[in-house]
Order: sequence, then C-alpha cells, then structure tokens
Amino acid sequence: MSTLNMPTTLPEIGVRASKAAPVIVATDGRTQSDGALVLGGILAEAAESIRVVTVLKTMPIIPDAPLPVSTDLEAARRAEVLRDVKAQIARTWDASPDVEIETGDPATIIAKIAHEAGATMIVSGLGRHRVSDRVFGDETALRLIRLADVPVFAAGAGLNHAPRRIVIAIDFSETSLRAARLAIELAAPGATIYLAHVAPRDGTSHDWKGWGTAYKNDAGAALQKVREQLRVPSDMTTQKILLQGDAATELLAFASSVNADLIASGSHGYGFVARMLIGSVTTRIVRCATCSVLSVPHAAAMTRARITAAPPVATPVPASDWSKALDEFTRRNSGRRGTLEVDDPEIGAQAQEFDYPLLGATFDSHDQRVELMFGDDGAARRHLSRGIGNVKSIDILRDDAGHDLAIRIAHGSGQTLLTFAA
Repeated sequence: MSTLNMPTTLPEIGVRASKAAPVIVATDGRTQSDGALVLGGILAEAAESIRVVTVLKTMPIIPDAPLPVSTDLEAARRAEVLRDVKAQIARTWDASPDVEIETGDPATIIAKIAHEAGATMIVSGLGRHRVSDRVFGDETALRLIRLADVPVFAAGAGLNHAPRRIVIAIDFSETSLRAARLAIELAAPGATIYLAHVAPRDGTSHDWKGWGTAYKNDAGAALQKVREQLRVPSDMTTQKILLQGDAATELLAFASSVNADLIASGSHGYGFVARMLIGSVTTRIVRCATCSVLSVPHAAAMTRARITAAPPVATPVPASDWSKALDEFTRRNSGRRGTLEVDDPEIGAQAQEFDYPLLGATFDSHDQRVELMFGDDGAARRHLSRGIGNVKSIDILRDDAGHDLAIRIAHGSGQTLLTFAA
C-alpha cells in the first residue's frame, strides 16, 4: 500500500491544542478518513495534544437469535479495527499515538468525548455521503456537526497539507467570525482567504431589501469591517466576495471555481429550532463539497470581538391558534423560496423540496394535519404539496426585525422544517 507520508505545509499560526484541550481525531480505519489522520498529524506539535478515537457500532440484536453476541466476537472486532487504524496511522503519520476504542453510536460517543475533554476541535473524514449512508444513518461527519459543541473539521479526500485556499461563509454572526478565526489558524503560510457573503436572491415577493446598490454597499462595508477584525497575517491574501442567491449553492459553486481546499462556516444554535437549521445549508455543503468543511457551532463561538445582533427567536404557536397562525404565515411569506426538510431520528435530515416558492400553509383541524403547498408562477407551473399528520407542535423562527426565517412542525418522533433561502 502506498504511503501518504510527505512534507506538509504547516499552518501559519496553528490550533492551540494541549493535553488539557486536545484535538480529537475520529477515524474508522478506512481510507475515507485518511485525511483526518493527515490533518491530525499536521496539527500535532506534541503527541499528548492529539487523541485518536475509533468507535465500533453496537452489534444489532437479532430477534430469536439462538445466542447473544459473544465476547470472543467483540474481541475480534476490536482487534480488527485496532489493526486497521494502526495501519492507517502508519501510512499517514510518522508518530505512533495510542488508539482509543469505544462501542456505541460513533457521532454520539465522539461528541461526548470531545465535550468531556474540553477539546479544541474534532477532526473526522468527510466521507462519501451516498444515498445509502443517509438511509442507514452513516453520515458520521454530518451527525458530528449536529451534535458537537466544539468545531468539527471534516477532512476531504486527498488532504495532505494545511488549507491554502479557504472560502469562509460570512453572515456577520458571531459563529461565522469564530469560523473565520479558526480557519485562519489552520491556513498554510501565504494562503488565500475568501470572505464570502451570500445576499438574498431578490426582494420582489416579500418585504426585504433586494439586491440593489444600497445592499451591496452595506455588505461590502461590513465585510471590510470583518476583514479588519480578523487581523489576517500579512503574508496571506484576503478577498471580499459578494454572491447572490441560495447560500449553499453559491458557496459550493464559488469554492469549486477557485479550487478551494476548505469551506468554513458557523452554525447558529439559539434554541432547538435554530440549531436544527444546520440541516438546510450545512447539510448540503457537507454532502456536496469536494473539499474539506469546517463547521463551528454556536456553543464554540467564544470570541472577544462580537458583532451586536439580537438572536433569532423561536415562538411556539398555541394549538388553538394553528389555523390563524398558518394563514398569517402564508400572507407574510407567499412567494418566498425555501427548502423543506424532514428530520427523522431513524434516517437523519433529508431535503424533500428545494428552491420552490411557498404558495401556502394551512391547518385542517378535523384531520389534525398541516398542508404545505409550493409552486411556480407563470404558465408552466410546478406544484408540490406535503401533508403532515400527527402534528404535536408548531414553532416559527423570526429574526430581531420580525422577519420569518423558518417554521418547524413537530410530528410523531420527527419534525419538518421549512427554511427560507433569504
């Protein structure tokens, strides 16, 4: 097997990891997580600052099976994964760190270890994110980003150096600033940093500012302020990038156009509803990116320089007002384009409809069902609808100006999220 050991371009500043605040390198021993080991080796100034963790999934319990899973079988599984991880370390590192083996759900266990260790970061492989991975819950990197309260670096295939071309999604929130600072710490000397802001598609169908000169000027000035706050090392090149449209689509396209090594972004976490909004943008970036992805959750955004902005507010709607509230929601948001995502504990979050204008939302009190309707204007109209039964609660997420950002409908053991593109 060929080795990945090679001279690497080290980060300009470096992530400040230590035994008391280590970097957690999560691996399953497969080649799709080689990048995580490579980055761990780049960041490891001292062996004790890195913890290599692998998690064996719990063996499924088969009904009416003649015998339970034997201790010999468990021991064999542990020995096999230990052998695989050590072989992976040998082909990616010069060091020989200890390997911690746990059993359970990988994302849950790794997030817990990182939390208890006060970790600086979790590094994992980005993975392939096939359709079967979504169905069977194997999108470990994406689930880590959802669960962890520390930054998660999902290393892309072929990573063998610190990032040289970094696209940072800037929405002027505290988390995007933290993501920017961390990405710069990870950057190679002489790196190019793209501070990218994605503006709304247009403002014709709702009462928001459109993509006009005033918006461009305001966003450009705000990006310049962010640039000054970041204090980027003098040998790095920084470019301000203004994009327009759907955030995930535009960021992915731009990253591809500049052959980026890394896309960095922050995720919001003001309460349960807002935390789940990671499904609409970050999910698509993680699933579709051809480079590494860095995500910083709100809980990890411990920055000194804060941009003053009120957090979004999730407003529970009393059951008695569901019909009226959805009528008003329709009036405020008719024509706005959004992503409809179903989040199920068994299969994770999956986008059902993307970039369709909202036509309306109604509640049928007789059947206790919510109907969401989408469609295009014009002669060739597309129409989609989704009926949601067994509704348990409805929450509407608004920003500090009172604009709707999303609606969450809890049903059964899952939920449906409609998040607007702008």
